[in-house]
Amino acid sequence: MVSLVASLASSPAFVYGIVVPIVLVEFLALLFIPSLLAAPAKARAIGEAIHCYCIQAFGVMLMTVGSLPTVYSVLAGVSYTGGTYFGLLLIFAAGGGLFLWQDQRASSLDSAARAVPAAVFLLTFRILGQVTLVLALLSFLLSITMGSTDLSGWWIMPLLMACYGGLISWCTRGPVSWVSRTQSVGSLLTPVSSRPAKAQTPHSAVMSKKNRR
Repeated sequence: MVSLVASLASSPAFVYGIVVPIVLVEFLALLFIPSLLAAPAKARAIGEAIHCYCIQAFGVMLMTVGSLPTVYSVLAGVSYTGGTYFGLLLIFAAGGGLFLWQDQRASSLDSAARAVPAAVFLLTFRILGQVTLVLALLSFLLSITMGSTDLSGWWIMPLLMACYGGLISWCTRGPVSWVSRTQSVGSLLTPVSSRPAKAQTPHSAVMSKKNRR
């Protein structure tokens, strides 16, 4: 019995069928919690925003898979077959189409609902880009210092990954503009009941009294 449980727990089917969905649900729940603290945000709109940015991330992955092998083949002088280039082009086009489609959908959603998912999406790719850039530069320098430059084309992969990490870092630079346009992060994380009420002008006070009557 113990061996059966151990074999099930170590099988890839258990990992991909049970562990990955549980981790995904917990990740989505953690995105919902701070988003629901914003006053105008609704659960349905937050779910739509999370869906949009998850599909955008998948689109970025597809564009990466379609572009990096093509650029590497050009720099390394390795020629693929026409079918391979066409397949890579289809993958890149599918990723770009998904990214643009979901970006258009996300721009039509409520700004308070997409503030937290958008910030997580942006900062995640900023971290990935900077880590990739640093690791690629370290790989390039270590190859030089350790005398591993005898192999032909040793510089291609570090240079390619450095350019990719630099591009991602440059695209995600600057402040999170859609958060600053709506409200600050501190106000997003403040419960609605504890937020100070807006000051009423004399005109609005008179109108509220008339409405009460």
